[in-house]
Amino acid sequence: MIENCEEPQEFFLKIEGHDHLLGRILIHASHEFEIGEVFNAEIDIVQKESKKIWLHVGYLFKLNSQEEAIELSVQKIAHFLKNGDH
Repeated sequence: MIENCEEPQEFFLKIEGHDHLLGRILIHASHEFEIGEVFNAEIDIVQKESKKIWLHVGYLFKLNSQEEAIELSVQKIAHFLKNGDH
């Protein structure tokens, strides 16, 4: 059983060479039965002005801390942009 513990935290990253886009990380904290608090991340590239999703990068699940979720999400965005997966 998973319960939501709090509202998602939203973080934005500048993307060099793309002034109209931002990297967005949404961190959701939840309490999972027998595991405890876990953190999940949704990772997107969004339009700077409207914040509408331009590209979906991916998800990360069941991380131990918000810091770990942010760090791995930043790495995932960097890898995505470096490899031209868009």
